[in-house]
Amino acid sequence: MERLTIDRRQTAYFSDLANQINDNQKALQKYIQAPFSLANFEQQIDLKKGHFSTSQRELLYKVVAQQMADYSDFDKVKYNVDLLKEPNTFTVTAGHQLNLFGGPLYIIYKIMDAVRLAEELKKKFPLQNFVPVFWLATEDHDFEEINHLHLFHDTFSWESDQKGPVGRFSLNGIEGFKESVLSKFDNNPEFAEFIDQFYKTGSLSDATTALMMKLFGDYGLITINADDKDLKSSFAPIMKRELETHFSEKEVLKTTAQLEEDGFHGQAMARPVNLFYIKDQLRERIIPTENGDFEIGEELVSKDDLFKNLEKNPERFSPNVVLRPLYQEFILPNLCYLGGGGEMAYWLQFKGMFDQTEVPFPIIKVRNSVQWFDKSTNKKIEKLNLKYTDVFSSIHEVKKQYVVDNAEEELDFNEVEEKSKALILELESLIVSLDKGLEGYAKSEATKIQKQVHGVQQKLIRHSKKKNEDAMKQIDGIYNRLFPNNGLQERYDNMIPFLGKYGPKEFVKMVYEIIDPEEEDLILVIEG
Repeated sequence: MERLTIDRRQTAYFSDLANQINDNQKALQKYIQAPFSLANFEQQIDLKKGHFSTSQRELLYKVVAQQMADYSDFDKVKYNVDLLKEPNTFTVTAGHQLNLFGGPLYIIYKIMDAVRLAEELKKKFPLQNFVPVFWLATEDHDFEEINHLHLFHDTFSWESDQKGPVGRFSLNGIEGFKESVLSKFDNNPEFAEFIDQFYKTGSLSDATTALMMKLFGDYGLITINADDKDLKSSFAPIMKRELETHFSEKEVLKTTAQLEEDGFHGQAMARPVNLFYIKDQLRERIIPTENGDFEIGEELVSKDDLFKNLEKNPERFSPNVVLRPLYQEFILPNLCYLGGGGEMAYWLQFKGMFDQTEVPFPIIKVRNSVQWFDKSTNKKIEKLNLKYTDVFSSIHEVKKQYVVDNAEEELDFNEVEEKSKALILELESLIVSLDKGLEGYAKSEATKIQKQVHGVQQKLIRHSKKKNEDAMKQIDGIYNRLFPNNGLQERYDNMIPFLGKYGPKEFVKMVYEIIDPEEEDLILVIEG
């Protein structure tokens, strides 16, 4: 394996805002607590230490110890769970939806980024403890976003009539989906047996935890399901404040306006109340009315009744995309949250909301991104005499350059372009010298000449492309493999083909070795 890098800004796969969060956080200082750097964690530790009480820590330990009880055979997991009791223990967190069979490749990358960051922080601050945490988005209700996976050019889906928070979904009816996935590994029975052990009983949340711990338990990862009555009870005062004052919307709207003034767009839309009400298979927005009551689905609920319900049943109240980060940082002794560029962009809208509640805003970090070049693709790249970084230009540019570089008769248009420019200037000068009123006519004719010369160039290139038809197909194959659906491979390809190809433990270890929390560039892994 060879590890290369390319500047993210030399690719078309990251937004300007994502790039700034990745490598120029100083320009976003008013939206964050402190720019990401290992040195800045010292002040973040002091800040969090002063705003995370003993009672919060005791509650967190109780809940996590219970959720991780079945995984105490992983020595590092048990050790890290016990560390949560200590006042000098802090977390670094990544999170995601409950994608089937682990989800796209980048989930491995973000988890390993958190693991490696925790290790680097321990080296930097040996008197403190750091635990990597994976936040399970168990309360999401967008089942259509997670009920499928892309595998070997096919898409498989789990159809279910269940509603509400996906983490509570029963696995009833998943057997057909599993059989379809397993059939793709008939030639790898050992791996088929490995993945068959998951998604059998319990809830989707339980199944996701089991898979994540099997893959990452040796690295001390802890998962957390915050859909918990005790955790929500601790957060209930802030939820009550949200119902009474709508404070989050006010703060987010202020910050979003500032972002737009700076040329960026808000990612998350705040509502007057950024909470859902969940019960059984129901997950409905809580909408305030003009007379102070609340609408929940088709039901009208009085303010007093809703507050009584919050006090008695806090587990029925679910923070949405706006309040979830606040809930996360409230219940965890967290220092840093890391994720993809788009995910990190909406955190920039939330600093004012954190300030209002005196919950420390975490250091935020864009996770490592990795592009995997397999042997077959590498042979094509080498055969075409391309560099690995060339493929991050558009496919049209790569094809054009290949044709120019490999034409039987060298297609060098530089001399033609220089002569055509000189001819155009001479014609314009001649026409205007005869009559200045013909200046517009001169420019019009000059444009026609330029278009004609360009048209000849394009026709010659197209003709040469046809003569290089095999090479053009090879380039198509490279792009289809590396950029499925015209995006980065890590966002589309599911992780299990890679786990099956190299072995689950082996692939996870390979990712562990290539991830670097301080790396700002896109990582390229070249298979030998």
